Amino acid sequence: MPSSESYLVVGGCGFLGRHIVEQLLARGETQVSVFDIVQRHFDSNVNFYIGDISKPEDVENALTKSGATAVIHTASPAHNLGRQLYELVNVTGTRTLLDACLPSPTVKKFVYTSSGGVIFNGDQDVVCADERLRYPERALDAYNETKVAAEKMVIAANGEQLLTCAIRPAGIFGEGDRQMINAFYEVVKNNQTKFQIGYNDNLADFTYVGNVAHAHLLAVDKLGTTYPYSSFRDPLDSIELSTGALRVPTSDAHPLGPNTSPSEASLFAARRYESGQHDPADLRPVLRNRMDQFNNEASLEDESSDAGYPIAGQVFFITNGEPIYFWDFTRSVWKGLGHIPPYRIILPAFLGLILATLAEAFSKFRGKEPGFTRFRVSQAINNRYYDIERARRLLGYEPIVGLVEGMERWTSWYRGELAKQSQTVESDKTK
Repeated sequence: MPSSESYLVVGGCGFLGRHIVEQLLARGETQVSVFDIVQRHFDSNVNFYIGDISKPEDVENALTKSGATAVIHTASPAHNLGRQLYELVNVTGTRTLLDACLPSPTVKKFVYTSSGGVIFNGDQDVVCADERLRYPERALDAYNETKVAAEKMVIAANGEQLLTCAIRPAGIFGEGDRQMINAFYEVVKNNQTKFQIGYNDNLADFTYVGNVAHAHLLAVDKLGTTYPYSSFRDPLDSIELSTGALRVPTSDAHPLGPNTSPSEASLFAARRYESGQHDPADLRPVLRNRMDQFNNEASLEDESSDAGYPIAGQVFFITNGEPIYFWDFTRSVWKGLGHIPPYRIILPAFLGLILATLAEAFSKFRGKEPGFTRFRVSQAINNRYYDIERARRLLGYEPIVGLVEGMERWTSWYRGELAKQSQTVESDKTK
C-alpha cells in the first residue's frame, strides 16, 4: 500500500539515491520525485527536476512542483575532489535545502545522508563506536569536514516545523558504485595486488547499498515517533544473513585475517545456529552498564505513552553488522573480479603513509588527482567499525542483504559493466 507521502530524493540519480528511488517504487509509492543536477535515469513513474542544489530558485522550484512532504537528501560529491566543490554541495547546498524546507507549507520530514567518517580523523581506531562519540577537532579530510558541518545544520533544524535526522553509512558498496570498485580494479590492472599495507589485523565495516537505502526509508517512515524506554531491556537477535549467528568476523568461529583456527566448541555452536536449531529462548538478556548508551533509558520505569526516545533529531550509524578484516574484504573483491594475488609483500603502516604523502605531493605537482592517498592508507590500517544498536532499536533496522551476497551482486554487476565496455571498444575498432 502506498503511503500519503510525496517524496523528493535529492541526488536521486546518484549511486545511493537511485537505490532509494527504486525501493520507494518497489513498495508501491506513487508520488516519487528526483532533484539532481543531471538526469541519468528515465522512469515514467518518477518526476525529474534538474537544477543546482546551491541555487535557491532551483530548490524552490523542485519543492513546489513536487509537492514534497518528505525530503531525502543524498546529494554529495565523491571522495578525492576539491574542497570548493564539497563546500558548495555539502554545506551551501544543504543550507539552501533547509532554508527552503523550513518555511515550506508541505515539507514535514528531512532525512540527510551523512557519513560514518564524521567521527574519524585518520589517526585513531574506531572500535564499535556509537553515536555518543564527539566530532574530532580535526576532520580526516575536506569531504568529512563538510559532512560534519552539514550534519550539524540538519540536526539543529529539527523541531515542530521540520522533523530531521541523519544516516551515517560506513563503506557503501553495491551495484551502481563507480568509485570504490574502480579503485579496486585499478590495483588489479596495475599489477599491484601483491602489496599489502599493514598486517590485516584491523576490522572495518562495509555496507551494501540496498541496506543503506532501506535505512533511509525506515527513518523517513518513523520520524515523529518515539521508542519506549522499557524496550531497551529487550534482547536483540544476532545478525546472521551471511555468516550465521555466532559466525561473525569478531567470533573465533569465523577465523579471518591473522586469527587462528576456531575451537571445536565454537564450530559446534555455529553449526547449531546455522542449522536453525535455536529458538527465542536462546537469546540472552541485554546486560547493560554505565558505559552503555542506553543504560539510563533501560533502567527507567516510566512507561507512560508520552515517555520515550525520539527518532527526530538523532543520528544513526548504518552498517551490515558484519565487520571484516580490511584485506580479507579487499581480496574477496579481487577474487570476485577473477583475480587472486600470486603472493604478498607486506609493508608496515608507517611506510604506507610516507609513500602516500609523497604520491599526493607528486600528483599535486603534476596537477592530477592522486590515486594513492593517505585517506586510502588510513582505510587499510585503522579499525573502523560501529555499534548499530540505536538504528536497530529505534528504526527497526536489520540488514536485508548480507555481506557475502552483497559482494557477489556487486562484483557480478561490475564484471557485466566491464564486458559492455569491452564490446564497445571492439565495436569501435570494426567501424
